[in-house]
Amino acid sequence: MEDWNIRAMLDSLEETGVYVIEQDTHRLLYFNRRIKDVTPEAQLGMKCHELWEGTCSDCPLLTIGDRDTSHSIHYNDPFGKVVDIIANRMMWNGRIPAFVIIITPHKLNYEEEQGLRQIEKIYSKSLVTVFNECIIANLTKDFYVNCQKDVMWTDIPERGNFGAENREYSRRTIHPDDMDCFDAHFSRESMLRIFKSGKNQIAKRLRRKMGDGTYHMVEFTATRTLELGDEYWCVLVFRDVNEEYLLERKRDLDMSQLATAARVAYQMLIAVNLTQNTYQMLEYDRFPTKKAQESGCFDNLIEVGMSTLDPDYRREFEDKFSRKALLEAFSRGEKKVTMEMRQMGDDGKYHWNSTQAVRVENPDSDDVLQITMSKDIDEERQQQEENLEKERMATVLLKEALEKAEAASRAKSDFLSRMSHDIRTPMNAIMGMTALAKLHIGEEGKLLDYLNKIEVSGAHLLGLINEVLDMNKIESGKVELSESETDLGELMQEVVLLVQPGVSEKRQELEVSLSEDMHRKVLTDKQRLSQVLVNILENASKYTQMKGTVRIFAEELGEEENHMGIYRFVIEDTGMGMKKEFLEHIFEPFSRADDTRNRKIPGTGLGMTIVQNIVQMMGGDIKVESEYGKGSRFTLTFSMEKCVEPGKKYISPAEDIYENFEGMRILLAEDNEMNQQIASEMLELLGVQVEIVSDGRQAVNKVLENPPFYYDLVFMDIQMPVMGGYEAVRQIRASGKEAIHELPIIALTADAFSEDVKKAKMAGMSDHLAKPISIEHLKSMLKYCRRWEEKNKRRF
Repeated sequence: MEDWNIRAMLDSLEETGVYVIEQDTHRLLYFNRRIKDVTPEAQLGMKCHELWEGTCSDCPLLTIGDRDTSHSIHYNDPFGKVVDIIANRMMWNGRIPAFVIIITPHKLNYEEEQGLRQIEKIYSKSLVTVFNECIIANLTKDFYVNCQKDVMWTDIPERGNFGAENREYSRRTIHPDDMDCFDAHFSRESMLRIFKSGKNQIAKRLRRKMGDGTYHMVEFTATRTLELGDEYWCVLVFRDVNEEYLLERKRDLDMSQLATAARVAYQMLIAVNLTQNTYQMLEYDRFPTKKAQESGCFDNLIEVGMSTLDPDYRREFEDKFSRKALLEAFSRGEKKVTMEMRQMGDDGKYHWNSTQAVRVENPDSDDVLQITMSKDIDEERQQQEENLEKERMATVLLKEALEKAEAASRAKSDFLSRMSHDIRTPMNAIMGMTALAKLHIGEEGKLLDYLNKIEVSGAHLLGLINEVLDMNKIESGKVELSESETDLGELMQEVVLLVQPGVSEKRQELEVSLSEDMHRKVLTDKQRLSQVLVNILENASKYTQMKGTVRIFAEELGEEENHMGIYRFVIEDTGMGMKKEFLEHIFEPFSRADDTRNRKIPGTGLGMTIVQNIVQMMGGDIKVESEYGKGSRFTLTFSMEKCVEPGKKYISPAEDIYENFEGMRILLAEDNEMNQQIASEMLELLGVQVEIVSDGRQAVNKVLENPPFYYDLVFMDIQMPVMGGYEAVRQIRASGKEAIHELPIIALTADAFSEDVKKAKMAGMSDHLAKPISIEHLKSMLKYCRRWEEKNKRRF
């Protein structure tokens, strides 16, 4: 190839800079047009560090040593982007030791696979533990055994249907561009076909997502291992070969020849003398279209090119690339002419290519010279079409999101309509029964009936409010778990106490059992676990007929580790059951079964949504089985950390002996007069002596001015004037008074969420009791105090 052709070719490179420096002095011996464009002050004879001032730290010559080639990556100016810099030794003009420096845009994406490499280790009727994953599959009967957990798919079943699980596996882990190759070699159908053809092993390199979210090149291998009649058994493994792959690519880079620089970007290079109407092919074999002569008349070359074009592009091509058109364009001062077109390939299909004719300076004559360069842009066009498709899909998704939002809005509107009904119903009862009670003050029987109905309606109204507040907390992300040591036996006892009134009212049988060998002391959020169990039990009772049966059973399934346990709670009933159609929507907000049997049963449609959200927050699982007309079964599974020794056996409520509260002295700190009356009268009915203060400062003074052990218990409101409950308890605990840290101080507040309980205990409270209160709630706190006194032989 003539020297001017090489120089013209190198000057036509738009993104590749090429220059040559003397080995000893680093004097500039040659540079192409790209170098001149980036550094206009470049001149022959300049030294390399003068040309690229301030960038020597990335120079590949610093690491070349005795090698013939070296490579570095430069991240800053002057090229304005990340570039690869490759240095190769050469002899300039056949006599001067020199380095040729090639600067190209840095490539981040993988190129085409470099071919299969021999598998270094193979499973042969045994398992080798060096692989990241191992599956044994019976392809004939379509099942598998998972021998080693996959780091990207921790919930892969240990055994099951191979075809279905394999499709799910590939969707999660295989790079989308490699899915077709995976399906062609590692789907159940493909492996059966390949093994039946006589092959015993399939190996392919594909990109696979790793634990950090990046893709590595890995080697998948499927080896037929067992010969059991007509059954096809195989072992499937993968091995991370990313480092090997990158080293192979690095070794494959060969930039030792200057002409190679142009081939990086283009499949066809043609040197043209427009004045002489001649051309010379520099690179053509890799361009997939009808071949022309290696050299000849340029007008004839244009005719050959036009014959392969899509007819829709021929006129534009002639108007731009004919000899006459190019001469006119260059005479107007244009440096290059470009066009994208569809051209027939050897495969009989049209392919997109980008062609540009670049004028080349001719120092030897007045002939007009140019370099024509063409490259295949099928992938770029395909990417453009994919982007358009993604935009179309995004529009569809936005439309679907709008429809879902509108559906959610309608659901909330329906919810508010139902809530209006469900709230007004107990409110009507409360207000109506209150009005009737005023009219029958002297009639004790009627008055008691009215009060009982007011109590029931109030409890129902409180349940509705709690469900709405809980759902709002969950949706806003404000719910936090508060783990503490919990005795599951005691928790079950408390749960039963809470649901017993509703069960007794319907004369239902409540069966409770705990596994005898269950480790009962665990670390969990006691309040949230109790909320879940109570919610499901109350639903079970609510939707079960009079004299029906409700059961709850708890057991430990087995140990994950010595300090962890898997606990299962099963709640089942003999109630009305649910239809299959509703089971699919049971956990959706505001959903209620459309059933005439439950229309008179109040509810928000939020209870099961709250249950599912709490179970998921606790890392658990919930499953529902139901048969219409026969009953339902809820199974909850949790993994919980064990605490020290196993807990005590389950104690029924009847076994509690601490029921006598005569002589107890209580300090009640409460600013609301109605709340003072309710709490004090309830406590006095239990035989307790009550002293009342209206703010936190008075509570502090009362505790400190009386002798130690004067009060058995303090009930402390949180939001009070002068001084709030949190500050009051802090000052009491910090007073230094004798045994002041032993005084039970119970938060009595309308702040009822788990974070409020946590905040109260951090301030120094002994426990937390949420308003509205009942005599049963107060009795449980007094019994707690009595049990503590008995256990510690302490009497205040």
